[in-house]
Amino acid sequence: MKYRTDDIMPPPIVKLAEAAKRFIKSPGFLNLGQGLPGHIPPDDAITVLKDRLSHPATHVYTPDEGLLELREELSLYLRQKSGIDANPQDEIIITAGANNAFLGAILTLVGPNQNIIMPTPYYFNSVMAVKLLGADVKEAPVNSSFQPRVEDIEAAIDKNTRAIFIITPNNPTGAVYEKRTIDGIVDLCIQHDIMLISDETYSRMVFDDATHYSPRSRRDAENHVVTLGSFSKDFGMSGWRVGFTIGSAEFIREFLKVQDSITICAPTAGQMLALEVLKKGLDTVEQEIQRLSRLRDLAYLRMREIDALEEIYTKGTFYLFPRVKGCTDSRKLVTDILQSTGTLILPGSIFGDAGEGHVRISIGPLTPEAVDEAFDRLSKFFNDD
Repeated sequence: MKYRTDDIMPPPIVKLAEAAKRFIKSPGFLNLGQGLPGHIPPDDAITVLKDRLSHPATHVYTPDEGLLELREELSLYLRQKSGIDANPQDEIIITAGANNAFLGAILTLVGPNQNIIMPTPYYFNSVMAVKLLGADVKEAPVNSSFQPRVEDIEAAIDKNTRAIFIITPNNPTGAVYEKRTIDGIVDLCIQHDIMLISDETYSRMVFDDATHYSPRSRRDAENHVVTLGSFSKDFGMSGWRVGFTIGSAEFIREFLKVQDSITICAPTAGQMLALEVLKKGLDTVEQEIQRLSRLRDLAYLRMREIDALEEIYTKGTFYLFPRVKGCTDSRKLVTDILQSTGTLILPGSIFGDAGEGHVRISIGPLTPEAVDEAFDRLSKFFNDD
């Protein structure tokens, strides 16, 4: 049978997990593939949710746009942390994760044969979603530090362009986009009357002297910026599937049509937990950022000991995205690493052609001892090759 999805690439994580099946139950298996954080919500928040499990309201739909109390608390949090001024009544909608938020945004904005521009390397799920709509992705190259170039994005805009999509801090590269770059992209969107979709899932995971800049903090950009976020990474809630979308009241009204037809609302229990995390879990987030900072320092230190891995230092997320000297087939390389060392990392090629020759190393849930062990294995693999 012919399926509409035949031309969409299979989910890369699922495909790689299948290859890793015979290693996963091994006590020595190390997973540096999937983007998982290393913490869970605080005990105080989990205790409150446990108490609510017997309450009937936990087991029914919330309003499509999500619990009002959660939207109010999220509005306060975003104003404090990102300078975003969003009315919780009509400019915020709670979604079933950031992937769902992205799908809703492009279903609201982009039609068949229209296009969305993405700096590349890109996040593969986003490309899959665009192609499912029968729309096109136009790739815009980045510089040697993985920063987008405004002039290349402008050159990609045509009469069918409906949006520009960025992720900052970035998956897979870890780059924290500079304010001047983001402002330049916002200016393009205003000039061409298109939308900037800004995925800020990793907004708290910035290190060294870097700062996260949210384009919706610009008051003149509120009608041309849609902000996506998630509780999965910063708050350790990936299994609960809770994210959010912020846009103008007009955009959110249109987005609700998509939300109601796909998920109706985000999971109720997940929303309740997210509310408690915002009230009780911010200290846990700070502790996690400090832990990740130390872990990143160790990972970069160890990576520098491997001549085959060319470091490109970035200041966000828990990903490293080194170039591998002489690598022209990163899929084969990570398969060889898995089979030889029992260590799973991701090939750069799944993030687009610009990712070929790179690998993505995810250190989020690891201990320092596991990071050392992983790089011991990688060192042995490349030195024995």
